[in-house]
Amino acid sequence: MPTILYRNDQKISPGDVMKIAVYAEHVGRQCYDVFAEDGSRSRSETLSRRAQAVSDSLDFGNEPYFPPETTKKVLDLRDMGSGMCFDTFGERGHMGKTMDLLGMAQDVDDVLDMLVIYHLSPEELEEAEAEWAHEAQFYAKIEGDNLTRDGPGTEASA
Repeated sequence: MPTILYRNDQKISPGDVMKIAVYAEHVGRQCYDVFAEDGSRSRSETLSRRAQAVSDSLDFGNEPYFPPETTKKVLDLRDMGSGMCFDTFGERGHMGKTMDLLGMAQDVDDVLDMLVIYHLSPEELEEAEAEWAHEAQFYAKIEGDNLTRDGPGTEASA
């Protein structure tokens, strides 16, 4: 588990706070994380509490500041929202995340980048680099105007 350091020199705006508020509101009202065999869904008390805790702790002043406790609440909600929390449902049990939710989650990640620094142990760093190298083989490589895809299951370059 990475070590999380909280920044004191935060460069956040009221707009950044609003991004987190919108995310907390959406997750707290539109997302579900408990699913029954009969197809019904509900919101866990934990999800509701975390969304409300984030909303209650936000600083909407002209020069907002996130104390570590508030930042931890945002991190917890983001982790829960990016996990088994869905806001769109279809036939035959399909569950998904709308582009709105994914965009809001990216906005929250961008704000969190201004609030925290992640430190990985040497073992975690080695593991992450191995995973990134493995995943990178599935993405196209762009060199100049040439696009190539050299990975498992590909025979040629485009």
